[in-house]
Amino acid sequence: MDEKNRKQQIIVKICCVIAAFGLWLYINTVPNPVRTYNKNIPVTIINEQGLEQSRLALIPGQKPYVTLTLKGTINDIYSVTEDQFKVVVDLGAYVLKKGDNNIPVQIQQSPDNITILNSDNLWVKISLDDLVEKTVPLKLSTVGKPKQGYYSGKISTGVNNVSVKGPGSFVKLVDAGEVKCDIGAIYRDLNIILPIQAIDSNGNVVGEVKVYPKSIGVNVPIKKSKSVSINVKTMGKLSDNKVLDKITVEPEKVDIIGDENVINNITSLDIEPINLESLSSDEVDAKLVIPKGVTLVSNTNGFVKVKFKVQSNTILNKEVSLVVKTINMDSNYNITLDVDKVSITVSGLENVINSLKPESIECYVDLNSIKEGQHKLPVNINLPEGIKLVDKSPESITVNIKKKVTSEGTNVNQNQ
Repeated sequence: MDEKNRKQQIIVKICCVIAAFGLWLYINTVPNPVRTYNKNIPVTIINEQGLEQSRLALIPGQKPYVTLTLKGTINDIYSVTEDQFKVVVDLGAYVLKKGDNNIPVQIQQSPDNITILNSDNLWVKISLDDLVEKTVPLKLSTVGKPKQGYYSGKISTGVNNVSVKGPGSFVKLVDAGEVKCDIGAIYRDLNIILPIQAIDSNGNVVGEVKVYPKSIGVNVPIKKSKSVSINVKTMGKLSDNKVLDKITVEPEKVDIIGDENVINNITSLDIEPINLESLSSDEVDAKLVIPKGVTLVSNTNGFVKVKFKVQSNTILNKEVSLVVKTINMDSNYNITLDVDKVSITVSGLENVINSLKPESIECYVDLNSIKEGQHKLPVNINLPEGIKLVDKSPESITVNIKKKVTSEGTNVNQNQ
């Protein structure tokens, strides 16, 4: 039985060897079959500059391609890649017009082991527009902020306008040329060459046109900044019946820039003197005196508003009746006053006297260290600023001080 199985296994192995040899022989003797295959190949546009003579322009964004019918062995046509072909359309070789143009293409390069069956009838559609050129203003702007403690001056360049050229449908969208300069963390004057972009009225870049010049040099002065106060200078005097009560300035401070060795020594700016004799309004626009080498930042017109508070110089008297209060009173004593009110006469400027109220005046007698008995004490008057005491009646009052008595008839401070 074992001998029979062994013979069967040998027969199986021999059959496998024969089958493998037959498959190998087929693969190496049957030829690689020929097939056809369609493949899309991009088309390169050449001699675009030739359109300018006809005042035409290529509409951007076009990506033409042709479908090539390829013939070759299966291995060859399925392994072919786009970069093995060079297919071009020559815009300088034909008379073209605005709009869509069907133009024949040329196959300048293809693999040697591939046959192109439709090479004689290949066309692509190319869209053209009128070539338009116009002049637009150049806008300059900065982004970012200089280093802390520094300020950027106005960005400048030697050019005010630029030219844009391209397809008319895109050129008409252009509103200006734009240059943006990044000044983030800069602390010294900046001179740099930057590209110019075409933008529409909303600030969007119009990349389908060309800008001339392509780039430009710009300058951004970066100077040390400082906030300083304002000194008000006056000359002359107000009329006899007026006095100057208060002067205020708006703004109270201004920002200045300049070289460090200049502004480090400046703590304030003066204004040109204001003549009080000819003062006809309570608000005056005053011109700042700007030292050489200093530039204003936040107040570029060089003026500040000076406000004057003027009051009448007339002196008036006024009588006021006041309740006499006591201070520093010992709680162990009873206090009685022979007079509980005094009348005073005060004087001051008209507007101050008219606004004076009794509650703003302190009227009191001081009982500090005063013992039991009868005492004649002065009446103390404390007046607000700008008020002068003219008369006081009475000058002093009599104060009776007695120890408090308990219900048992003893003094409150006597030992029980």
